[in-house]
Amino acid sequence: MNPATRVTTVLVCALALGTLPLRAAEPQHWAFVPILISNAETGVQVGALVMRFLNAGDTLNKPSSLGFAARISQKGQAQVNLFPEWYLQGNLYHITGELNYIRWPADFYGIGNGSDIPKDSADGYLAQGVNGNITGERTWFRNFSAGPQALFSYEDIDVEGTRGLLTPAVSGRTGGLVTGLGALMTYDGRDAIYWARRGTYGRIKAASYREAWGSDFDFDAYCFEARQFVPLFATGALGLSATLQLKDGDVPFRELSTADGDHNLRGIVKGKYRDKDMLLLQAEYKSYFPDWGWMSHPWVRNRLGWAVFAEAGQVAHAPDELAWEEFRPDYGVGLRYAMNPSQRMNIRIDIGFVDGSVAPAINIKEAF
Repeated sequence: MNPATRVTTVLVCALALGTLPLRAAEPQHWAFVPILISNAETGVQVGALVMRFLNAGDTLNKPSSLGFAARISQKGQAQVNLFPEWYLQGNLYHITGELNYIRWPADFYGIGNGSDIPKDSADGYLAQGVNGNITGERTWFRNFSAGPQALFSYEDIDVEGTRGLLTPAVSGRTGGLVTGLGALMTYDGRDAIYWARRGTYGRIKAASYREAWGSDFDFDAYCFEARQFVPLFATGALGLSATLQLKDGDVPFRELSTADGDHNLRGIVKGKYRDKDMLLLQAEYKSYFPDWGWMSHPWVRNRLGWAVFAEAGQVAHAPDELAWEEFRPDYGVGLRYAMNPSQRMNIRIDIGFVDGSVAPAINIKEAF
């Protein structure tokens, strides 16, 4: 049975070595998290995350780190990630980077919001390559930062399906090099990064992909995000989120806007609906369980939480084609387990009812 049409049995095993130091004064230098998960696109995945904290004991800057992760799925998808992050000069500068290798068998369902094609009618393909980005932000005044960004992706694509959907007329059918230069601005007034209960978050990103700096495709990309968090009751919060992505020009199909099935439209197969523009609306109520006496064990106490969510999303070929009646709804429930109770960095297990099916979406950190 296709895992997109059922809830797959999931085992998540997470162990943060060094999250709780042996002595109160001893800073944490390493963390290791093995994970076994399953989702609609990949089936069962196994992987591991290793974190090296670069400035352990630094009281002036936020934690800087170097992360490495690797995962492989039962359907043959493989990904290796390297992701450093630095905070410098009293958090005045924030620099992040990412370098990924992928070998990713996937399915192409066509382009548009109405591509209701079953999996056995989709065109299969194999994408292999590397991608990455580097971003530098400077804090200019309270809660506001901005800076430049550079992005690249090189993929080689082999079409394996014979359904006639992924034709030569589809931009990026054989892959190619995509390089972009852009900038972003961020306002972050949340009370926490991982488990926000109050505050506002907003981000604007713009990037231009041009032959002048090596890209095989010329297009522009814009993204607007807004989030609001409102505390409710003693431990709960209501989160609201809206995301608008706009792309214009010769956009390769792998760069088209699409819900990822993990952070938005949880449970949907990534790439099922894709086009130049996308609008996503999300609402979620989350809370930790009360301090019941039977939950006194240190591996349970103050670690378990839950969530309910409702989402809606759509893609379109142009902004004026976005319409209220075109939204695809999603709703579901979730369970949270805090690997680090002090910072509320959670393992997130969500079950989404979307697109006529039920499927899990599991990851570390919140959806938004």
